Amino acid sequence: MTSRDRLLAAAHGGTPDRIPVAPYLGNHGARVAGVAIGAYCRSGPLMADAQYRAWQLYGQDAVVAQSDNYYIAEGFGVEVDHHEDSTPTLKNPVVHTLQDIDRLRVPNPTTDGRMPVYLEAIRRLASLTRGRVAVRAPGTGPFSLAGHLMGTESFLLELAMADRLPGGPEEQALRRLLELTTQALIRFATACLEAGADLVQAGDSLASLDMISPAMYRKWAWPMERTFFETLRPIAAQRGAATLLHICGNMSPVLEDMAATGAHILELDHKVCLREARQRLGPGICLMGNLEPVECLWRGTPAEVATAARDAIVAAGRRAFILGSGCEVPVLAPRENLFVMVAATRH
Repeated sequence: MTSRDRLLAAAHGGTPDRIPVAPYLGNHGARVAGVAIGAYCRSGPLMADAQYRAWQLYGQDAVVAQSDNYYIAEGFGVEVDHHEDSTPTLKNPVVHTLQDIDRLRVPNPTTDGRMPVYLEAIRRLASLTRGRVAVRAPGTGPFSLAGHLMGTESFLLELAMADRLPGGPEEQALRRLLELTTQALIRFATACLEAGADLVQAGDSLASLDMISPAMYRKWAWPMERTFFETLRPIAAQRGAATLLHICGNMSPVLEDMAATGAHILELDHKVCLREARQRLGPGICLMGNLEPVECLWRGTPAEVATAARDAIVAAGRRAFILGSGCEVPVLAPRENLFVMVAATRH
């Protein structure tokens, strides 16, 4: 099996020839290639070539066109500050009052923000790898994207205030905002599939239970994630691709809800027990994760990484499992630790 075949077999609930391994390298790829992150996140060719070099070095089963979280938000009009060797930071949200939501328009992924940069990177990765390895697209989840448009603190405060008057004008405005961000992610993910991506995602980190309650997740984030995956699954099926949901933090209280979004793959943080997730969700849904990025992959020793990888494999089982990092691999993670992580699936 090729790496692409292996990962997609697991994504669809199967047992490939060996467990696929797909650390989320992102900006670590820039460091492998010796490229400044400020240039990497604004250039499709630089991003693709860096990820290709990382794949040549590590031999993992997926490459990812990823750097930061503002590429879609910029298409709505969000302003960011760019830095020489770190990811962009939010400068000015586009939604300052709820009335601003009515002026928003869903951006065009082929022309707006930095979405064209990521699409170019995906096209180039697909061309360079020629089906040998899965190409993973980024995708800022609807709840997180709404936070970027409004500013995280303002968004969460407005949600809390809206709960005081269910069905009121504030709640209706926030739902319109989330519907817009959901449609933006659908358009971007569809464009990613057309560009050659094998895996599209909703990375909805702000929907973490480290940030909101299970009730808020079910009311606000889950319906939009469900809409995204219901829309993307048939489109992905036409192209032999798969879909993925990633949310940081301990999502154990809502694992069944995450599975009910319809995502093929649930990428879980290190705070979630893989054994418990497998027991509760059964063998049919693909789990991905969940080595701790900082304490294990960055600060840990190769021996500790090998132990953590073996433990994850035992906990999740060999069917429908992809060994991955709980979140993005730190830029400065030692290469030796990534070598060990990849090698753990080959015994």
